[in-house]
Amino acid sequence: MSEISELLLFLNMLGGTGLYEYLKGTIKDYYDDKIVLECRDIGYLITVSSMTLKNLSQDSGQIKIYIHQHVREDEMTLYGFGDKQERKLFRDLISISGVGPKVSIGILSNFTFDKFTSYLSSGDEKAISTAPGIGKKTANRIILELRDKYKNIIAVQSDAGNIISADNLDVKKEAAQALESLGYTYSEGLEMVDKIFEEGMTIEDIIKKALSQSAFATS
Repeated sequence: MSEISELLLFLNMLGGTGLYEYLKGTIKDYYDDKIVLECRDIGYLITVSSMTLKNLSQDSGQIKIYIHQHVREDEMTLYGFGDKQERKLFRDLISISGVGPKVSIGILSNFTFDKFTSYLSSGDEKAISTAPGIGKKTANRIILELRDKYKNIIAVQSDAGNIISADNLDVKKEAAQALESLGYTYSEGLEMVDKIFEEGMTIEDIIKKALSQSAFATS
């Protein structure tokens, strides 16, 4: 067995955690889904979600980024996260059959942590399936495997007012479906609803305001 093969075997035995907990350095380059982080004269190419990229681009000077090291026979990739919570969600996602690193990064790029856990809480597989590479079956599998794992976090967020009630979630889902019937995608409908939703609004209120805002934005 070659030295490289032995190293890959060792890294795989670590269960995907790899050799790095985090890296601290300065960002030298940005790409669509990657950054080059310079640490002690070494440039590390790190894949990040668009949410993390947006947050990092607002920072200047030295930054700290949490690392997941993904190892395959022909490739070793570093994935970076703004905090441990995002990294844990990524690791939980890639542990699910049919959900690889690329799809997991797509999910983290599409949804904030709070929004994603809201969809877990409400079992909204249609919303989760709007992420790239996610079909309805995979979305249901994600909900089935992660809902209990994140129930304590969901409960804390609910107590803090960061997760809306089940009744309001149902109203938002129905409003998004109504907008879908008017020619928008479900994802576009959810985005429109999220922007204008206020406590106590009916589905009719939401549709009227969403369409009004959309007409104003395109005029």
